[in-house]
Amino acid sequence: MGRVNAFGSRGREGAQREKFNAIFRERSCNRKHRIRNAGWPSMRSLTNFAPSTFEERGAAVAFTTPVLSQTRVRKNLHEELEVLVSNLSEGRGVYVVPWKALPMAFPMTAHDRMLQDLIVKAEGCSPGDIRTAVLEAARCGLAGPLAVEAAEAALGDDDEQRLLINFQLIAEVLKAVGLESSEFLRCGLGSEEGQKLTRELMLKGAKKLSIEPTELYARVAELAALMQPIGLTSSPKPGRLRRLMRELANFRDSMTEWTDGNPSEAAPIGGFCAEVAEHTLNHARNVVGQFDQAMEAFETLLRQWDAKRTVVRRAATRLSWLMDGWEFLIATWAEAQGKSRHEQDLAVHELFRVLPLLPRAESASDQVSAADQVMAANRRSVRAYVDWRSGQLDMDLVMRIESIKTRAA
Repeated sequence: MGRVNAFGSRGREGAQREKFNAIFRERSCNRKHRIRNAGWPSMRSLTNFAPSTFEERGAAVAFTTPVLSQTRVRKNLHEELEVLVSNLSEGRGVYVVPWKALPMAFPMTAHDRMLQDLIVKAEGCSPGDIRTAVLEAARCGLAGPLAVEAAEAALGDDDEQRLLINFQLIAEVLKAVGLESSEFLRCGLGSEEGQKLTRELMLKGAKKLSIEPTELYARVAELAALMQPIGLTSSPKPGRLRRLMRELANFRDSMTEWTDGNPSEAAPIGGFCAEVAEHTLNHARNVVGQFDQAMEAFETLLRQWDAKRTVVRRAATRLSWLMDGWEFLIATWAEAQGKSRHEQDLAVHELFRVLPLLPRAESASDQVSAADQVMAANRRSVRAYVDWRSGQLDMDLVMRIESIKTRAA
């Protein structure tokens, strides 16, 4: 059974691909003119783009259109969505494109058009909002059956983690007030008996904490929602972001080893990617350490939730921004293992193009200036994904990005 490509057809016949490219070559000839005359603001170039905050940097979007892969979306001063397209035509800086004008500025796969619409409907553009839209789009099958399977697995893992963190937090409540939880642990939350026992024990816990039962439930539920992607240190399965941190540490080690034994021009670029990964990990470890310390004083956290809620929420948000975009880089580098040195060099250049540099307000070091220095010292560049002048979309690269998406889900 043939593989479903980005437009829902099967196989990769050359004639079909040429027809596809011919359509987009014709569409792209006047796309800049159409943007200007469709009522949308024209795209603009920011040569020296150095965001101060994560929100200004934007959240990475897993588009399958090669030139748009891992572009970032953010809201402007008017609360309108816009896209930051990096290194267009292998240049420096970014192009800022109004969100609604994106299909007129670039040829897009059917999957990406759906994803664009889902992000608009979501109204938010945090990493969590974007991830939800990406998984929903992947489930529709336009990025292939493997992407469907990966999305279903990711959503299933989310459900499992949601149940697990609720179970663990209730156990922590009982432990904090000195109530026996062995019977609760045996019954679990899935059975009617377990739910009845949970209500009884939580009522006792609320009384000992001098908190209204409904308020205690609300605090636990709110904390569970914040902790679900992170998880607890005692969890039998680490949360998604903790797992991602481990994968990022492996990426850093692998890239450092590759750089040390590589005489090519790509080695300094690989070394810089490893440095950025290390800086990101250090910040992420600090945030996770704050969570773990708060959980060690769980009773205090519950009692002072009104005062601590904002701090916990801010830390959870910051961790999601810190790890945003790294899944794709980790998956891309994993795919490059076992390939030729030349192909690995090309992969490193791809990573550098979408490297999640820390904003100025988040790091003592100026990573944007450091990246400019690396670029200036290593002017050798790889070919662009898409020829901007012709608008030709490379379907082989589209399918490769779809494959990487399944690893990064």
